[in-house]
Amino acid sequence: MSVDLTLQEISARFGYGLVGDGAIKISALKYASEAEENSLAVAFSDAEIINTAARAVLTEPRILPVDKVFLYCNFKKISPAICNIVRLMIDSGIYPDYEKNFEQIEKRGAFIGKNFELGEGSYIEPFANIGENVKIGRNCKIESGVFIGSDTEIGDGVKIHSGARIGANCHYHFTENRKQKSFCGVGRAIIESGVEIGYNTVIQRGSLSNTVIGGGTIIGNLVEIAHDVKIGKDCLIVSQVGICGGVVIGERVQIYGQAGIADRVKIGNGATIMAKSGVTKDIRAGQVVSGMFSRSHLEELKRQAKFRQLTKGD
Repeated sequence: MSVDLTLQEISARFGYGLVGDGAIKISALKYASEAEENSLAVAFSDAEIINTAARAVLTEPRILPVDKVFLYCNFKKISPAICNIVRLMIDSGIYPDYEKNFEQIEKRGAFIGKNFELGEGSYIEPFANIGENVKIGRNCKIESGVFIGSDTEIGDGVKIHSGARIGANCHYHFTENRKQKSFCGVGRAIIESGVEIGYNTVIQRGSLSNTVIGGGTIIGNLVEIAHDVKIGKDCLIVSQVGICGGVVIGERVQIYGQAGIADRVKIGNGATIMAKSGVTKDIRAGQVVSGMFSRSHLEELKRQAKFRQLTKGD
């Protein structure tokens, strides 16, 4: 199959509506904020359609007077549409297939895929498992039992402790015909220099973009970082935190144990999220939040004090 795909070919294959020039060739499928001119942009809102650099947009049916070509899926069917198009692009050779089997060689007790690059002064302990096309910088330490997925890129001076899984295939979940499904993603994981990753932490590859961990960030044990997450420099993320897909975290952010962050939330520079917080909305720069609804930490403490007064003597 040719690696060139037109909007008309995608529309005909899956029965999606097409409005505009179907002869446009598509080089990638990306979220609207990261899409380039020749990408097919995935857009969830009018604002994303208006602001994307892409000429063509995959979205639910809507009317919007903009100079774009529209590929329409059915209402509430955008996630299955994303997966259908990605699988077609994998079959066409546009994207690699991260679910395929590949050969590895054994070297000093570690198992390593082809096209592996290891910087000077770096060390890999036995029983590490490394995919294809992985790049590891200088003076890194990869401990025993670490998994690093294909096409992962790791900077200098990175420490990854035993049991961590970096660049693991993502779990982009969606429902189709009343059944739960997922796909592995076609993005990568990028770990910048000076990062430390704790025991048994999982960092997924991106679904359509890359998952990025900023330089100098420290991540504790048993942390789950989902697909397409962007974490800034010099952050601290303590054990058992869970971060959903598409979250964007600024620099110098501190997130304490067992906090959970909902998908596509944005957290500003220098914010602090206290332990066991449930973050469902954007957090301003410098803000300190706590509690199940991530209120201002001071407000949450006042609410708890009032509740104790109301229940005193019960």
